Amino acid sequence: MSRLVLGINSAHGDASAALIGEGGIVAAIAEERINRKKHCAGFPRLAVAEVLRLAGATPQDLTDIAVARDPRANVAAKVAFIASRPFTGVPSAVKRLAVHREVATSGDLVAEALGVPEASIRAKFHRVEHHLAHAASAYYWSPFDRATTITCDGAGDFATSLIGLCEGNRIEILRKNLWPHSLGVFYTAICQFLGFDKFGEEYKVMGLSAYGVNRFAREMRRVVRFHPEQGIRLDLTWFRHHKTSEGMETVEGAEIQVPRLWSDAMASLFGPARRRGEPITDRERDIAASLQTRFEEIYLALVGDAVERTGVRSVAMAGGSVLNSVGNGRMITEGWVDRAYFQPAASDDGTAVGAALWVKHGVHGEVRTPEVRHAYWGTSFQDHEIETALVNAGLPFKKLGRDGLLAAAAQALSEGKIVGWFQGREEWGPRALGNRSILCHPGWPGMKATLNARIKNREPFRPFAPVIRLEKLSTCFRGDHEVPFMIIVYKVRPEWKDKLSAITHEDGTGRVQTVRRADNELYYDLLGVFEEKTGIPVLLNTSFNENEPIVHTPDEAIDCYRRTKMDALGIGSFWLEKPGGEGG
Repeated sequence: MSRLVLGINSAHGDASAALIGEGGIVAAIAEERINRKKHCAGFPRLAVAEVLRLAGATPQDLTDIAVARDPRANVAAKVAFIASRPFTGVPSAVKRLAVHREVATSGDLVAEALGVPEASIRAKFHRVEHHLAHAASAYYWSPFDRATTITCDGAGDFATSLIGLCEGNRIEILRKNLWPHSLGVFYTAICQFLGFDKFGEEYKVMGLSAYGVNRFAREMRRVVRFHPEQGIRLDLTWFRHHKTSEGMETVEGAEIQVPRLWSDAMASLFGPARRRGEPITDRERDIAASLQTRFEEIYLALVGDAVERTGVRSVAMAGGSVLNSVGNGRMITEGWVDRAYFQPAASDDGTAVGAALWVKHGVHGEVRTPEVRHAYWGTSFQDHEIETALVNAGLPFKKLGRDGLLAAAAQALSEGKIVGWFQGREEWGPRALGNRSILCHPGWPGMKATLNARIKNREPFRPFAPVIRLEKLSTCFRGDHEVPFMIIVYKVRPEWKDKLSAITHEDGTGRVQTVRRADNELYYDLLGVFEEKTGIPVLLNTSFNENEPIVHTPDEAIDCYRRTKMDALGIGSFWLEKPGGEGG
């Protein structure tokens, strides 16, 4: 019997749903794309309904429902931890466990989301431990028959990292790091100390780190270390997450709030904490650089330990910390591993896929499907739907054939114009990978500042990413490992830095995406036509949004185009261009 498995992430931020069928992944989407609340938590009602709609499936078709949360996991460690805390914190901790248990087992939430009686859902419920879901999300999508799996994040089900040996359908867990010792907490705590205290802002500090020097190396070594036998270890003097009853995350109006993780003692290491909105000085830049350097040291020690334990140099990786593309770049270019597969939704949204994959392959033993090489598993819109949205918006537009659309876009890009690109199925994960993207000339003078000022309105120290056809990768960058999910940083070759000035970061790197024609023909061909016009095989690619979740519908794309100083929009077969555009 073939299974149709619904995977759900609901007990963490980045709530999401995914559907796995006989041929593998059918659909996957994060709740934030639909409800427009960044990193939202809570039950993903809209995402559950959408993945079933995309599959043309009914609730009665589901054979299994897998939730990426298992309150029973690591229970002995949880009980010992709770027992060691002050009595005032115990009731709150127990209450949180009860809430998580309810979320992980309640069929009525799924029934409510789908608008059917609970009795009509015949699917079997499964609770999948958080880090096992992370591991499954990467390994079962990878090309490897045998691999080392490594997960790393803030925390989930009381674990903070996992090392395992994968073979066939089996995932053997060899080692876990348990709360409160967490590399993710280390990074997030210092980010908070630097004034980046909103959920998911770690990537900003990674960008800032390129502007500083590692002058706080000694202090960072006091804060976190890697022990050969114990794994990742925090000096808890500098933290408060293990003392508070607030928990790692709380849900307030579907927005994730992370309590302060660092203790007052941290000021003795670095001076007073920066408050949000205060100027960023050399001290903050240097703390960020020192943080990133220490993170990489511990991260690579974790990878080295994992590979040594398994003897397998192909790795499959997931977890929020795995989005640290600078660390991944070192892992690849310095030869810590031979090959790596990264889950495109490496953060907690990806556990929806992982939970479903674990049930399908790990529990039921169904044959694995081929490697997943692209991330286009979300919603798409037909031309007639797009045309209706354009007519309703009252904007002038042209309908073009495929070649005409490519020619118009490449010409605009070659003139330094900023182009919105809304095509096909939307991407799974946090990266815009060419279907919900804003594209620009990567070497147009002042393009980075122009894009920030006219559309993105974000901090000037944050880099923009390059996209390149796979066969051209080593021409422009010092690397040859495929990067379909924009999750590795490579050095830009010196002879290309001037031509790629808008995507070359302060440290001479770019967070690269590679494209195969078989995975995205239109995007690939656009790169080719642009290169024919300019001699440059790279485009600047950033997410199609303005301080909001990536656009989901044609209406949202059109609205973003209208309210910003975007020059042109390629949406389905339609082309829009504002009069008088002068490029960057």
